[in-house]
Amino acid sequence: MFPPILKGMTRRVFHLFLLLCPVLLAAQAGPAQNDPALAVEQGDLRIEQRVDGGFHLYIRKKPGVASVLITESTRDPGLRSPNYAYRDPQWNPVNGDEIRLLDGEPLPRSSRLWSLIDSTPEPHPELGESFHIYIPYILHYGYEDSRHGEVYVVDGTYFNIRAFALPYADYRGRFRDNPFVLEATQQPLPGPAEGNYMKETVDSFTRIASWSGGIPVRSVGPADLVDRIRETLEGVRAPAMDIVICLDTTGSMKDDIEELRRNLVPMLQETLEGSAEYRVGMVLYKDYYEEYLTRSVPFTGDLAQLQRTLDGISPRGGRDIPEAVHEALYEGALGFSWEAESRLLILIGDAPPHLRQRGKISEEMVRAAAAERNIRLQAIILPQ
Repeated sequence: MFPPILKGMTRRVFHLFLLLCPVLLAAQAGPAQNDPALAVEQGDLRIEQRVDGGFHLYIRKKPGVASVLITESTRDPGLRSPNYAYRDPQWNPVNGDEIRLLDGEPLPRSSRLWSLIDSTPEPHPELGESFHIYIPYILHYGYEDSRHGEVYVVDGTYFNIRAFALPYADYRGRFRDNPFVLEATQQPLPGPAEGNYMKETVDSFTRIASWSGGIPVRSVGPADLVDRIRETLEGVRAPAMDIVICLDTTGSMKDDIEELRRNLVPMLQETLEGSAEYRVGMVLYKDYYEEYLTRSVPFTGDLAQLQRTLDGISPRGGRDIPEAVHEALYEGALGFSWEAESRLLILIGDAPPHLRQRGKISEEMVRAAAAERNIRLQAIILPQ
């Protein structure tokens, strides 16, 4: 039984499930497709979602398998369009230097086509010798002069592990397709809330708070979140205050947002009572490929209006770990008419920004925008 503070606290765990009835797989015809030496079973796999921009897939190295390649899981029924391998849009240190053969020749590095391929197994604590494939959240396939596009890898994504008898995905030998679907389950987090802060979140939020010479505040969740916001405000009280709250609104924040609905406005009424002038705004944020990236709520001195905003928040989404933290802070710095003597931007969330920049907003741009407008940044870290 978990203590009350942990109710609803879960982490998303990803698994790969073998598709038992693949449709029109692009595999070599005949016995090769059914070669048991090239079969990949569910127990041969481990997949980990990390904050470095994707998943790390480990595939047990079996005696008959010399290389693996990640490809599309199905083929054009009319057989007019090729079945393509998936690619990373950029070089990565796991598979970026792996050799891939096409028509018996190595794909030149100058092509900048980084296939999800491995011919050099490494030790894994559970599987033993294993192939290691880095799967970014965004996969590319095809070529400009033919069918091409991208796939966003999340819960429910289909893909295929093509196992080869020869290294470097050499089609001159036998190969077999092993189609899987990626599925996620929610599992409760063990231990006290204080032990469940994600290291990457702590590191990034600490860096953000340090830009204003501060240190981040840790909250254990709904039980003390509003108190942590109160303490933050009391540390910068002034006759005139402009406050913007950047709030993660993905699914993992559901319990925290419920607490803010109930108690944020009453706390603000009490805490800001001594300020002659105050305005409060919000930046709600999720992530790329979600319902929205950021959504701004303009400055207002009408806390009843702020309550209506809180009542309308729908905490959902967040299909990967990192969120649009830098994008939210940048919107907070540039999207509001900051005027007051005391200017405070409060970041509240449980997940880090993308370690690999996803869009056009960089950490340096956020820092420069806040400094130019004399905005103080503070961060409140929530457990996973």
